[in-house]
Amino acid sequence: MSDEYFLLMNDTASPYCSICPHGILALEPDIKLPVRPNQFRFPSKVNDIASDEIFWNFNKPEPLLFDYCEEHGHIVSAEVMAILDSLRLAPHFKKRLTVYMQGKQTEHDYFYIAFERGEWLKGVQQDPQFIFYDEQESEYQLDRNGLPLPTGHIALTEVAAQYDVFEFTNCRFLSRYIVLNAEAKAKLEQQGVKAGKFVPLQEAFNTVVTDRRLKLSDLLPKVKKPIKPWFADVSKKS
Repeated sequence: MSDEYFLLMNDTASPYCSICPHGILALEPDIKLPVRPNQFRFPSKVNDIASDEIFWNFNKPEPLLFDYCEEHGHIVSAEVMAILDSLRLAPHFKKRLTVYMQGKQTEHDYFYIAFERGEWLKGVQQDPQFIFYDEQESEYQLDRNGLPLPTGHIALTEVAAQYDVFEFTNCRFLSRYIVLNAEAKAKLEQQGVKAGKFVPLQEAFNTVVTDRRLKLSDLLPKVKKPIKPWFADVSKKS
């Protein structure tokens, strides 16, 4: 089943992609410049926002031409949002995103999405309804913090089949990316998703490592080299 799933990621090679948009997500528009630093924790605290609107504040005009952007959650165009609304999304929060540049409101039409993360205790997901990565059936290695790195086959739980679109909560390395099934991928591809790319789930780990310019050796626990006895390198006298 997991072979029919994909990750939606930023396509940094796309001409529509701003690799590092210099905007600040906020609860209020910034009329005065410079834009204030982020005072709110996106996406982890989005469930505390009562308003249906949030803001993306920029110090200067920037070309926002994308349909998808992973930015402390997910920013999507109105066209992509309409497709997502027709699919079975895991529990999530949707906010209209109003863009301000140089203190003035723009006509950009975007939405912000953050998926619910469930309840945690000492770094362990406590809600079975939010567990989509099947640790029992997946192949992985532990990183330096003892967390699973999905270096092998990725298996999904039965709960995942309830949704077309979701996020992993118990696989931290991939937890910032949208996971979607083949039906959702096909609908989005038909529409076109500028600056987004679809990666087969089983290729996700290697793709993320490459895109983030990481090395597997940097993620795995350090291997201590055996200490040689002091006399090991002493040359024998003839």
